[in-house]
Formats: sequence, structure tokens, C-alpha cells
Amino acid sequence: MALKPIPRLILIVACVSALGYGATKLLETKKILSNDAANTLPVVNVQPQTTSKPSLEPANALKASGSYQTIIEKGVVRVAVQSPAKPFYFVEKGSPQGFNYDFLKVLFAQSEFTKQHPKIVLDTDHAVDTYEEVPKSLLKSDTRGNPIVDIAIDGLTFTDDDLKGVVYSIPYVSDFGYSLITSGRFTAKDPLDIKGQTIGVLQGDPDVKAYTARQFPGNKIVELSDASINGERNWISRAMKSGQADVVVYDFPFAVAEIAGTDLQFAVAKLPASDIRYKIGVRKEDSQLLQSINIAITKVKETPEYLELLKKYFTSKNLAAVRAASNAETIYIVKQGDTLSNIASQLLGNKLRHNEIESRNNLPNPNLIQVGQKLVIPKA
Repeated sequence: MALKPIPRLILIVACVSALGYGATKLLETKKILSNDAANTLPVVNVQPQTTSKPSLEPANALKASGSYQTIIEKGVVRVAVQSPAKPFYFVEKGSPQGFNYDFLKVLFAQSEFTKQHPKIVLDTDHAVDTYEEVPKSLLKSDTRGNPIVDIAIDGLTFTDDDLKGVVYSIPYVSDFGYSLITSGRFTAKDPLDIKGQTIGVLQGDPDVKAYTARQFPGNKIVELSDASINGERNWISRAMKSGQADVVVYDFPFAVAEIAGTDLQFAVAKLPASDIRYKIGVRKEDSQLLQSINIAITKVKETPEYLELLKKYFTSKNLAAVRAASNAETIYIVKQGDTLSNIASQLLGNKLRHNEIESRNNLPNPNLIQVGQKLVIPKA
């Protein structure tokens, strides 16, 4: 018996169903392959597969995500520091301490960094001995080609052009300046007072050397190494006692701990036209990390906690005595909530004259005034 021909409508439905089933299986296959690919490390310059062992480069994988993503995912930031570098960073009884360490704890507690881990751990086991080595740590790699640190911090005043591949944040410490350090027996208030004296400056810091040459054009300048000896960094007192330098021009914040407990003094806590701005270094390709650090710095500097850190670490007992007030000057006692700008506005009629009060009272920073402190106010 002959078979009846299949109706045309049934034939069409069968073909469409077959095609649909094939397309569905193809999409499922692609989805499986796609998921497998997503679970592998990114590969740079992918070539047609010729062997069963594809080559993956760990360094390239790290660069693809950047240090910012690494910090977020691992909850750890690797920090290049100078140690010992009191009062910014030092280790005491096995525990890291100092302004930089406390500041970084607050910085990395900001929302820019706590998206996956509520607390970012500071890994500071990447210490070097001298100032100029700190940013260079950002360009060093381990045996697999991976960077060894994420950020560098040590009162860095370098610019983006000083070390190729390293860029810097906005200042996390500012409003300090270079100080003039002398023995307790010698008083100096302006450049003419140290005429003929040999001035020591920190080796490896082109900014302080250039400033000193401009401010003291007739003086001999010698560069001094800040390398530590037996774990102590007291290069200023060593240089002055040995006769290498008669006086030293150095960043006030670092000098606070350097000369504490000695007969040295800040003859001038903040020299004219000096404005120190300490920054955090990152690798140039880590733009996302740099942006997040800048946002977090702005937030932290507006907190009372930041002001307390400034006072804790940078208040010094080695400030030279302030001259007694003349008949044309007045005495003001600092009250809670006072700022130098407000005092200048109230007593001198112009908040911009806060610099005059700062200079007259040998203050290193406008924020370092204490309740009950007596200030000499210049003539209105």
C-alpha cells in the first residue's frame, strides 16, 4: 500500500521545530564556552591555540586590574615607607607607629576603599633606609614580574616629572615649611643672622637645596645623608656636632623628632616663602587608585581626627623663645574653637594677616595652636 504524502503544514512545522532545537543547542554551547572563558585569567595578545598549555602572564593580569582593584579585592594595601623616620613612621615594640601610619588607617577606612572589606590592612613590611629610595620602590618587581608595593609615602615632595612612571596625589600634609635649626646657643631670625655659616641640607632632596640657595645666596651649602646608624636617624645633630654644618635647613615636620631631647632648636620654625606639601606616590598607570586617594585625602583633612593627628605628632618643645611683646603689640590667649584666621580677622581686621601672627610667634603651622596659649599680636 502506497504511503500518503505528508501534508504541507505538518512538514513546515517539523522543519521549524528542528531548526529551533538546533539553534537552542548552539546558544547553550556558546554560553558554556563563554562561562569557561570568564573563569580564566585575562590573556594579552591571544594567538590561535597551537599547544594544550596556554601561556598566561601574571604581571599582565595585575596591570589589567590595577592596584586599586587588588586593594579592594584582597583588603590589603602594600606601602613603601622609610624606616625609621620619626615622627612619620617607625616601629616600636614590634608595632608600626607614626603620623603616616595613623593617617593611612583613617584614609583607607573611607568608603572609596571599603567596598568589599570593612577594614583595609596596612602592609608596611616594605621599608627602605633613605628618602630617595621610597618612590623608587614603586618601580620594583618580584621574581614573577609583579610590583611589590601599591603606594609610597614618606613626606614626598617630588613632582610627576622627577621619576618616570611615578605620579603623586594632592597634599595630605601642607602649611608647614622649611625650618632653620641651630644650636641652643645661637639665635637667628633672618638670613643676615647666619651670614658666613655652612648650611646643611638633606641629600637627595632637590627642592630644599634649591630653596636654600635662593634664600641664603652667600652661604656654603653641604648635602648630608640621612642614612640611619644602628636603627637611629640623628643625622642633624651628628652633622652639627662634627662640624659638617653650622646650621641645618630641613622640613619642620621631620625635624620635630630628629632634634627632640637635644640642645638644638627651631630658630625659625617656618622660613619665609617655604611651603611644604607632602604627597603619596603611585604608579602612573594606577589612575583609579590615584583618583580614589585624592578623594579620600580631601575628606580626611576636613575631620577633627586629622587636626588631632597634627597636634599629636608635630608639637615641639624645641621652638626658640618668642620675643616679648612691645608697647605697640598685644597679647591674646587662645580659646576653644579659635583659628589664626579668625584671630587675625578679629584683632587685625583682615584674616589674611594670620601669616604675621604665625611668624611673630614662631609657629610652624597655623593649626598648631593650643587652648590657653599666649600669642603676641602685631600692631593692628
